[in-house]
Amino acid sequence: MPKCKVNGVEVEVKEGAKLIEAFKQAEASIAHYCWHPGLSVAGVCRLCMVEIEGNPRLQIACNTLVTEGMVATNRSEKVKEAVKWGLDFHLINHPLDCPICDQAGECGLQDQYMEFGKYTPEMAERKVKKRKVVSLGERVVLDTERCILCSRCVRFTSEVTKTNELGIFNRGDRAEIGTFENKALDNNYSINTVDICPVGALTSKDFRFRQRVWYLKNAKTICTGCSTGCNVRVYYNEEGLFRVKPEPNPEVNSYWMCDKGRDIYKYINRPARLQNCWVGSKGSWESKNSSQALSEFGNLVRKTKQSDNPGRVALVLTGQYSQEEYEEILRYFLADLGSREIYHWVNNPEAMDEFDGLLFRGDRNPNTKGLLQLLAREDLNGTWKDLEGKLLNKE
Repeated sequence: MPKCKVNGVEVEVKEGAKLIEAFKQAEASIAHYCWHPGLSVAGVCRLCMVEIEGNPRLQIACNTLVTEGMVATNRSEKVKEAVKWGLDFHLINHPLDCPICDQAGECGLQDQYMEFGKYTPEMAERKVKKRKVVSLGERVVLDTERCILCSRCVRFTSEVTKTNELGIFNRGDRAEIGTFENKALDNNYSINTVDICPVGALTSKDFRFRQRVWYLKNAKTICTGCSTGCNVRVYYNEEGLFRVKPEPNPEVNSYWMCDKGRDIYKYINRPARLQNCWVGSKGSWESKNSSQALSEFGNLVRKTKQSDNPGRVALVLTGQYSQEEYEEILRYFLADLGSREIYHWVNNPEAMDEFDGLLFRGDRNPNTKGLLQLLAREDLNGTWKDLEGKLLNKE
C-alpha cells in the first residue's frame, strides 16, 4: 500500500486510492462538493485543489491517484487563492436564501465558505433566475437556483439505483438539474439525493420547514424496517422524532437507506399510538401503566407455573428483538415455566425472500434468522398459524 504525505502528515492508503481519500484519512480539511465516497469521480466543482511536490500545476485531489512518496498540500497560498476564486464562482448565481433554506446549519456551501471563502466577492455578474419549488415526486423538492451542479444526485440515480430519473439540462449558466419530460423521482431511495446534496437544492417534503437542525439531537441506531439492518442516525428533540438518515457502514448499507426505512419513526409520533397497557378483566379492557400491567402479568404467570398445566401460557415471538433478549425469553419459558408453547409470527410470508437488489428486503423484521436459529435449536418449529389452529380446535 502506498504511503504519502498530506499537509506534512504521513498516511498509508489502499492501492488505487485518490488523494482526497488520503486527506480524509489524515483528518485534513479539504474543500469539495462533487466528490462522494459512494459515487464515481466527476471532478466538476474544482475545489479540492492541491499542490503536489514536483508538479508545476495545481491538481484536483478527487481524481489524482496516490503514488508512493507523493507529497501534497492544500495550505499553500497558491491553493488557497484558487479555492477562494472557485467558491466565489459557485456563488455567482446562488440566491441569498440562507435565512429560509432548509439546509441552513448543515450546508456544505456555508461551512466551506466560512473555512475557505474569499469574503470580498469580486464577481459583478447579474444573477440568473431559475425555477424554485419544483416537485420532483412524492418526496423531494428541487430549487434549481440553489443547485451548484455538483451532479451527485444525477450520479446516484445512474450508478446506485440505476433508475436514471435525473439529468443536467441546458448549457452554461442556464444549466440545471431536472427529470426528463417531468418524470417523477419515485424510486425507493429518492431521499438519498437529499442527503448527498451539499446545498439546499434538494429537500425532503417530509422534513422541510419542520425543524432547524441546531434544535435537534441525534443518536446512532439500527433500522428495524427489514432484515438488512441498515445503520442509521435518528434526529429528535423534546417534541418527538423528525427524521432518520443513513449512517455509513461499508459492510451493510454503504452510505444509503431506503425511503420506507425513513418512515418507520412516524408511528412513535402518532397521537393514536398505544401509550398504556390494556388488561382484560371480566369481559372488558382496562387501561393500566406498564408497571401495574407487568405486575399483574407476573402474578398470572406464577399461578400458571404452580399449576399442573404450564402449557396454558403460549408465547408468540416476532423477529424484532436481539439474540440476547431471545435467549432470556426462551430460558424463562422452557426452564422456569416449563412451557414449550412458543411460536413464530411471520408477517407477509409470501414476501419473505424478496430483495430489490440494493437494500430493501421482504422480511420486515431485523432478526428473523436469529430467532429461527434459536427456535430450531430447541426444536420449536411452530408458527402462529399452528397456535391459531390449536385454539380453534379447543373451541
